[in-house]
Amino acid sequence: MDLILRRKELERRSGQGLFAWGIGNSLGVAATLARQEARGNGVEVLFTPMRSAAKHADVSPTQVLLWLGYHNEDGVETRLPSHMVITSRGSQGRVGGRRSHYALLCEGQRDITVPVNLGVIDANRAKNFASLNPLGASQVTAVVRYQPACDELPEKHYPVTFRAKLHGAGFVRLASPVVLEGDLANLYHKVCKSETVEEWLEGTASLRQKAEETQTRQSPQKKLFGEVLARKTRPEEYVSPRIQILAAV
Repeated sequence: MDLILRRKELERRSGQGLFAWGIGNSLGVAATLARQEARGNGVEVLFTPMRSAAKHADVSPTQVLLWLGYHNEDGVETRLPSHMVITSRGSQGRVGGRRSHYALLCEGQRDITVPVNLGVIDANRAKNFASLNPLGASQVTAVVRYQPACDELPEKHYPVTFRAKLHGAGFVRLASPVVLEGDLANLYHKVCKSETVEEWLEGTASLRQKAEETQTRQSPQKKLFGEVLARKTRPEEYVSPRIQILAAV
């Protein structure tokens, strides 16, 4: 986890505060509703450590995907900023290893690797934003409302490791995965060893270029039968789920 946070901190610094955090579950419309209710005040994202151990499939995946883009609010595929690196485990039983994956687009001005006292979250006071139902045991990431203390249940504290705010669309569905293998995988691991912002920016630019070339070779031509792929181009590391995220207003 320390290595993941160090990479994410380089990403944050390289993006003048902007970074992405890959997540495995959809938040539905809850993130949009929370942004609307926040009325410009922003939706806070609180990262807390998980108590349960990571699954073996997440710790040692048989295949890892690098995601190049996401679907914007209009449904148009948009390229992620080149300084953002989001990966996930793939599924070799699926075509191209594809599986749905999502991301939180975050903005923060504090070094996420420096331990600070950011308080605790009582999980029993966090209710799902839209339904107000208690959080399910399998919810790793959830948009929540923080309710008054409940005397009927014992406190269930999770320390807040670091915090940020949702940026722009905030929650997105990722697109255009490329399997990390061969030279592309070697370049990815080299980028992950970056020590400075300059090394990170140079490395991620090279990684993006090579990933785009790899995708071009692997993807079928989209002009077949008159089909055209429309894409806008705009200027996660594999994350073992030891962090759970509560996005709250």
